[in-house]
Amino acid sequence: MESQLAVTVAAFMALSGSFAALAQSDPREKQAALDRAFDGGNGLMEEGKYCEALARYQDGLAILPNDPSLLYNAGMAAYKCKDYAESVKRWGRLKALDPVDWQVRAKLVQAYQTLGQFQNRDAERAALFEMRKQGVNEDLSKQLEYCRDQFEAGGERVMAFERFELRGERALKYVFSVVGEKGFAEKYRISLGSYDRTNNMWHQATKPRPADDERLFHLDGYYSWGHATYGMYSPEPSYDEVRKIVVEILEKKRSPISATTVPPSPAKP
Repeated sequence: MESQLAVTVAAFMALSGSFAALAQSDPREKQAALDRAFDGGNGLMEEGKYCEALARYQDGLAILPNDPSLLYNAGMAAYKCKDYAESVKRWGRLKALDPVDWQVRAKLVQAYQTLGQFQNRDAERAALFEMRKQGVNEDLSKQLEYCRDQFEAGGERVMAFERFELRGERALKYVFSVVGEKGFAEKYRISLGSYDRTNNMWHQATKPRPADDERLFHLDGYYSWGHATYGMYSPEPSYDEVRKIVVEILEKKRSPISATTVPPSPAKP
């Protein structure tokens, strides 16, 4: 056992030494090694071999620790490999290098959500919203929403989006997009919204009348067969409250309070 351990340690030290030597080698050899690590990792990601892809990206980071593309992709591979602590490490490093990269902030929100580190999650979300408010990133200023969370429930894959603002007559706060096993084609969605028409009816019918700035929110499912409403809420529920209800819906533990079916389209001749 001791001899096997010695061989393993020796092999690891030799490998580490080779990376260190490569970092000091000819620039063309260094670039070729970086390209192999980056392209190899990308190829493995396309094949769904996320843990292997992470190892390839880490090879590249051993040569160039602060490369933004390698850091971002390594974080993505780690997240897909379910090594969420490693994804936070890589994305956190990228954030330190580029504090106004809004996409890495959104990724950190997702990673901290999965780790259950809600204080860190909320801090990154607050920073993301403040960046948009201050206009420090032109691309972020154009965005209506960001992907806040990814999870599985009831055998379904879900991508959860949060809107930056309640905007328009049919304003939305959260959209839980249920996607297929491959790709991101949406099968159906569940959303928390606050529509002007619903709010006007609520203000007129409720006694005592709600304050002018109070809003009524409703959780709805939009399916191929029609529409379902699962609840009405005031004040606005938190993301964690809504997420819990969505999980219950997906796990068939919560039924709608009302539903409307869409008549099937007439058959074409």
